Amino acid sequence: MDISIVIPLLNEAESLPELHKWIKQVMDEKNYSYEVLFVDDGSTDNSWEVIAGLRSSYPEVKGLQFRRNYGKSAALNEGFALTSGDTVVTM
Repeated sequence: MDISIVIPLLNEAESLPELHKWIKQVMDEKNYSYEVLFVDDGSTDNSWEVIAGLRSSYPEVKGLQFRRNYGKSAALNEGFALTSGDTVVTM
């Protein structure tokens, strides 16, 4: 796999579909093999449900959900542990 994209987030349900759309467009145009790992850092909105919907529709999408907010560093650390790409990009 070429690229792993790790995205820590908190209460971003509204922006996730659009973000994924743009990532997918760029990666497909460049013909990269990739994965997108959304790390839900204790969201109180429906971010996790949006991630689950994206996961069911797109095989490149993965998700990790924290029960509470642990912060960006913890989200990135746990996300990095799950990546399999040659290059890891954070957003």
